Amino acid sequence: MGFSQLKEKYQFLGEVLNLYDKLDPAEIEDDQNQDILSLCDKSTNFRRNHTEVEKVVCKRLLNNLLQLKNVNYDDDFIKGCSNLYVWLYFKIKNSMISNDIINKIFELPKSHQSEGPKYNYCLYFSFNDKIPNPENLMKLRIFNDNADIFKSMLKDVKRSDVCSLKRYVYKCIEVYRAMYISYNFHLDCNSHQYKNACNIINDFKKLYSSFIYKNHDIAHDFPEFSSKTPTNIIEGCPSTENTADSTLNKTPQTGDSMRGVVSPALGFTPVRKFLSFRKKKSSRAFSNLGAEVENELIIQQFEDTKINSVNPKYNVAYGSI
Repeated sequence: MGFSQLKEKYQFLGEVLNLYDKLDPAEIEDDQNQDILSLCDKSTNFRRNHTEVEKVVCKRLLNNLLQLKNVNYDDDFIKGCSNLYVWLYFKIKNSMISNDIINKIFELPKSHQSEGPKYNYCLYFSFNDKIPNPENLMKLRIFNDNADIFKSMLKDVKRSDVCSLKRYVYKCIEVYRAMYISYNFHLDCNSHQYKNACNIINDFKKLYSSFIYKNHDIAHDFPEFSSKTPTNIIEGCPSTENTADSTLNKTPQTGDSMRGVVSPALGFTPVRKFLSFRKKKSSRAFSNLGAEVENELIIQQFEDTKINSVNPKYNVAYGSI
C-alpha cells in the first residue's frame, strides 16, 4: 500500500501525505549538486555494482538530503527529516534495498562537505526494527507527527470524512494494544532491543492521551487503552468490512522471546514541543529513528486476545532479512 491507497482508504490523509509527495518530484533538476549526485553512479561508493533501481533511489534520497540540510538544528530541520523518513519507507519498501546501501547514502553528503558553513544532515533511520509488518509502526508514526492536526480535524464534526478519521485513530489504538502486549514495552527505550518501536509506541500513548482522549473539544468519546471497547464498532459511523492483520496478534520469536520497540522522528510545532518538554529535550529524535497498514487488525474482545508466536519473516520495508 502506498500514498494513493492510503488516501483512498483514509480520505483525510490526503492533507497529511501531500507533505511527502513534495519529496518525490518527477525529475531532479539541481545543477548545483550534480557532482555529489553523480556519486550514486560509482560502484566504488558501495563496494559492489549496484542496480539501476538502487541508483535512482540513491539520487532521489541524496537530493532530498541536500535540500533539507540546515545550519540550524531547528523545527524546520526536524520536520523535514521526519517527512523524509516516511517518504523513504514508501519509496523503497518494494525495492528491498538493504540497510547497508541506505546507510551509505546517508553518509555521502557528510563525506563530501566543502569548506564553509557546517550543515546538519538528516541521520540514517530505518523503520525496520525486525518487527513483522513495520507498516503498523508507520501508521502510529503518521499520527505522532500530526497529532495536533488530528485533534483539529476531530473537532470539526461537520467534516464529510470524519468517520474515516475516526477509523484511523481506532486502528492506531488496535496497533498500540496488540504491540504493547506482544513486546512488553517500557518507559525507558534507550536500553531496549527495539528502541525505535518502543519510542513510537510510547509517544503515541502520550500524544493520544494529551490530544485526543477525554478532550472536551472533541464530541466523540474515544476509548482508553486498557478498556474492553471493541475498535471495529464506532458510534455514529457505518460499519465497514475490515481485513484482519494476523501479524498483529502474534508474537514473533527469536530464541526465548522477541520484544519490539521503534522510535519516531518528531513532528513540528505543538507536537514536537510537547514531546520535547516531556522528554526534557532528549536527543533521541535522531538516534536510530524509525504506516501504512496494508493488512489491518481487528482486535475482537480485547480481553480475549491471545498472542501467538510465529516464525519471523521480514519481507517488507527496507532491510536485510
